[in-house]
Amino acid sequence: MVKNGLITFFCFWFTSAIAQEITLTPSQIEAMFLKQNLELIAVQMNVSIADAAIAEAKVWDNPEISIDDINVWSAGREKQFSVELTQMVSLSARRAKLANVEKIGKEITIKQFNDLLRGMRVELRNSIAELDYLQKYMEVIKTQEKFLEKAVAGYQTQYEKGNVPKTEFIRLQTALFAIQSEINDTQIAFNAQQKTLKNLLAIEPSTVIVVADDANLFPSPLTIDSNRLIDTALVSRPDMQSIILQSEYYKKEITYQRSLAMPDVSFGVKYDRYGGVWNNFVGVGVGLPIPVFNRNHNAIKTAQIKLKQNEMLVEQGQKTLRNEIIESYQNYSNTYAFWERNLKNPALSELDNMLDVYTKNLMARNISMVEYMDFMDSYRSTKEMFLKSQKELKLQFEQLQFSVGQDIK
Repeated sequence: MVKNGLITFFCFWFTSAIAQEITLTPSQIEAMFLKQNLELIAVQMNVSIADAAIAEAKVWDNPEISIDDINVWSAGREKQFSVELTQMVSLSARRAKLANVEKIGKEITIKQFNDLLRGMRVELRNSIAELDYLQKYMEVIKTQEKFLEKAVAGYQTQYEKGNVPKTEFIRLQTALFAIQSEINDTQIAFNAQQKTLKNLLAIEPSTVIVVADDANLFPSPLTIDSNRLIDTALVSRPDMQSIILQSEYYKKEITYQRSLAMPDVSFGVKYDRYGGVWNNFVGVGVGLPIPVFNRNHNAIKTAQIKLKQNEMLVEQGQKTLRNEIIESYQNYSNTYAFWERNLKNPALSELDNMLDVYTKNLMARNISMVEYMDFMDSYRSTKEMFLKSQKELKLQFEQLQFSVGQDIK
């Protein structure tokens, strides 16, 4: 007996140690996500990489030193050799132009990071909405399970006394098995959402996240101007801004490629010892390539074509953006109207009380088994429909905010 008690105690302790439950509001979850998501932290480092590229573009070319004409046959102080130091100088300010290209590249990197954040944030919020729905739906079916277990226990006693037929007892048992199967399926879906959320938050696998109710006030579609949303999205959506900046990038690239068509000049100083008429000769020189065969025309033409391509992508992106916002706004409007109608349904507030009443009436044989089963089906389907309408409202509102590129106040 003592041994069994110890086993039970250690099993309970081990389970408690493994599963650590934390209750968080959606805003707390999002704060953790922004602080702890490893993918965001890694991608954010691209901004530092872009800063390094800008700094590198401004750096001068290294001077070059060469030692030639070493006479291996001579010896002593009169050994023959020559030393030359050269430095290349750009006459077209190509380093400054390349730095301008890299600066636009940095701005694009920031916009790409913001777009990644936008996508991951909507994924996080959708996962929170799904988890919240599953939590509440689990409460509904577990409540139903509790009343069915009570009814089955009561009917089993009456069946053993021969007061109720076997068919009705089996009907109740079948209904209980169906609810327990639904609980198992819901738990599997709940675990899947837990995994998604824990991956986004980069927290320990043993943690169980419970979503607490947050003050979610959804604005009425009547207070939202879809045209204003489009105007906001055109200037705030990071993916749209990234495409627009890409045009600026190619304009700077054209300027840079034209600067490469202008040859660089090399200045040099040479010291020659015992290599000519004078024993110690010091001379200076200037050199530059002659742009006869390669004047960088193809690179310039490539950048010009890319600019034209991107201008078409900008126009197409703006049209796609407008269509996305109109679709999201219409979906949100429809979902909001459906949710509002469900919210005003007076039967919702009475369902839980009626569940207890119906179970007591069944035990007292004031209602038939058919009536009880019909009510149980109606109870679950009505609760499920309302919870789904709540979840869908959250998802559609997040999709609308995602389409706009910022939160709608």
